[in-house]
Amino acid sequence: MFFLKKKFIKILLIVTINLTEQNTTLNLALIQWYDFKLRNQYIYGCPQLEIIKSFNFIDIEAIQDIVHIIPRFNSDNEYLVNKFIF
Repeated sequence: MFFLKKKFIKILLIVTINLTEQNTTLNLALIQWYDFKLRNQYIYGCPQLEIIKSFNFIDIEAIQDIVHIIPRFNSDNEYLVNKFIF
């Protein structure tokens, strides 16, 4: 999972597109977004997230940091950001 300007994303696919006519290479990632499940709701000091059905292609260079997102077991669509690992 990755961090993008205070938003959390899951990378599903990484592609390189070569446009030979424009002599350009695009490095893109297909992502799915996470959203905060509850505002200002933390468990063990970690924010709660839920994955939403929103997909986009973004430039790989826009990704800022790697984070560790773990699922909450016995819960549907609930995740925690592990801030203690990195």
